[in-house]
Amino acid sequence: MALTDYIGLVESFAEFIGFITNTPVQIPVIYQDSTSVISLVTKGGGIVRTKHLRVRMNLCKEGVDQKKFRIVYIHTKRMIADGCTKALEKKDFEVFMNCLLDGIEK
Repeated sequence: MALTDYIGLVESFAEFIGFITNTPVQIPVIYQDSTSVISLVTKGGGIVRTKHLRVRMNLCKEGVDQKKFRIVYIHTKRMIADGCTKALEKKDFEVFMNCLLDGIEK
């Protein structure tokens, strides 16, 4: 669900960046830590019990097929965005903070 919620924002942001820089923009990359979700939205298939979930899945698959964005697997431990949405243990929190601070300092 979360993947399909933000597809429109990813596409709009890529168009916006291309517009303000007046240069072609690379295909945006969306990182996902669930291989089953990646398989559903890139290959299709699976058992979808409700129509709205099937529509969301097909919307994402169309975007991937039309090369509007790419979906790339990343291990859960390397998913930096989790620090904003989940309670992290001390070691994981320190990794998250270091990633944020490295981005600020550069």
